[in-house]
Amino acid sequence: MSPTKSFWKTIPRKSLVGFLLGVFFIFSTVGFLSDIIEMGRQPMLRFGLSVLLSGVFAMFYAGTGFILRGQFWKAFVPVFFLQFVLMYVLNRLLPALPQPAQMSPTFAGLQGRLTLDGIATMCAIGLGYGCFVYVAITEGRRYAHVYAEVVLAAEIHRVLVPPIDTKIGNFQFYGRSLPSGEVGGDLIDLAGCEDHWVAYVADVSGHGVAPGIVMGMVKSASRMLLSSDDGTGHLLPRLNEVLYPLTKTNMFVTFCFLAKDGDVFRVGLAGHPAILHFSARTNLVTQVECPNMPLGILPSTDFVSCGIQAEDGDVFALYTDGLIEVANAAGEELGLQRLQAELQKLGQQPLDLIWRSLEDIAARHGPQFDDESLLLIRQCSPAFLG
Repeated sequence: MSPTKSFWKTIPRKSLVGFLLGVFFIFSTVGFLSDIIEMGRQPMLRFGLSVLLSGVFAMFYAGTGFILRGQFWKAFVPVFFLQFVLMYVLNRLLPALPQPAQMSPTFAGLQGRLTLDGIATMCAIGLGYGCFVYVAITEGRRYAHVYAEVVLAAEIHRVLVPPIDTKIGNFQFYGRSLPSGEVGGDLIDLAGCEDHWVAYVADVSGHGVAPGIVMGMVKSASRMLLSSDDGTGHLLPRLNEVLYPLTKTNMFVTFCFLAKDGDVFRVGLAGHPAILHFSARTNLVTQVECPNMPLGILPSTDFVSCGIQAEDGDVFALYTDGLIEVANAAGEELGLQRLQAELQKLGQQPLDLIWRSLEDIAARHGPQFDDESLLLIRQCSPAFLG
């Protein structure tokens, strides 16, 4: 599909109708001007048809001009000839009233002046409209190319950040990332096997295509580092070394992970909101924090990770700040405390139900202005599931 056709498919039908009506009303004035030139001597039927035909043919020229572009003349020449013939037939069938036999020099001069004004106005309308059409076509083509690139980037984003709904060993994983636009800068991912896996969430600062590209680099670098034998203790510093030269000065990445290495569980956070830990035994939700600088700010810095304990039925929530920073009409954010309280109520529910409930709570609280991502992890031995 050509960029121009793609562009037209993105325009709402209401806007397209509004554009054509605008063209109609602009060029219908040609019919009014022709009546001024004739000094009001046209029959009313001829006058009305002149106004109508002037607007309708202009709408056709406008539509074919945008669609056919360089081949516009192939439609313009025969249709313009048809318009000329129709106007000629109309003038012959409904001739104007004859001019007065005697006209004063003043009246004759006025008629000549009005004729000149009418013709000049018609030319000005045509030239002005031509300028607007040229700009609209030029910008439309540019927009079509940009839109095609955004659509491609959005498709790549969907491939890089697919929904997660799987099980590894005795652990269930469920997560989704909801971009605020066509392309998001959030990332949820899971890699590994039964004895050694890492689940992580990342958030690239900013919105649009640029953060989406950096997000793709974060996933590639993370997967590459996780495939090595260095362990999660080196994940954050190595990832920071990779990202620092690739990000702009005002761009950074927040990152958090939960990793299982045999019987050991570790968490790491780099400028990221705390991980929430729901305990099935105590029915309490605690915040797991292990603060570090965001990634990509400094070329080299120390990063630490922390060990944690997990029991059957426990749920861990990894999320981005877009979820807790949703604000209502009064400017009040949803906040971490409210998310923590809701997770405590829902902690015993299936993960997909918890995810939908938390997203619904955020949606009811206020409109989405930032990417929202949530990855839920539950330890679930066969005895617990039974």
